[in-house]
Amino acid sequence: MTARIVVIGVGNGSRRDDGVGWVVASAVARRLGDLVEVRHSDGEPARLLDAWTGAELAVVVDAVRRGAEPGSICVLTADDAVAAAPATPLGGHALGVGQAVALGRALDLLPRRLVAVGIEGQDYEIGEGLSAPVLAAVDAAAELVAGMVRRALGERARDRTGAAAVTG
Repeated sequence: MTARIVVIGVGNGSRRDDGVGWVVASAVARRLGDLVEVRHSDGEPARLLDAWTGAELAVVVDAVRRGAEPGSICVLTADDAVAAAPATPLGGHALGVGQAVALGRALDLLPRRLVAVGIEGQDYEIGEGLSAPVLAAVDAAAELVAGMVRRALGERARDRTGAAAVTG
């Protein structure tokens, strides 16, 4: 049985840049096809737990508010997401990825490896469409996530055969 790899785009398409996670996840799906499971989520912790439970690798993509340049991309480990949760929740959600990670850890429902990719948003007002700097970051973020998946597939192949079947 093949181990599960999931990319979870978190967001709200009706709050401008908060929808970037969905856009990036869809771009990853176009790049990788059936090599990866792609899910869209509103970020509610129970739904995130459901999406990533049992995965070998889960990559969560969401908008962030860290005070960086709009469109900049950051990568957080599960521990980083928990540590950053009180001060810088991912996206505009009341509860964020950090809280979902903490809950998953407490319930033993974390994937083997979890990474959060954040894109610094600029506009979280009601409306559709991404701001120009966030839209400009979509391809780079999608390629970053696709590379993570390709590397995980290569590592899995190395574990079974001793040589990488997929490279990134």
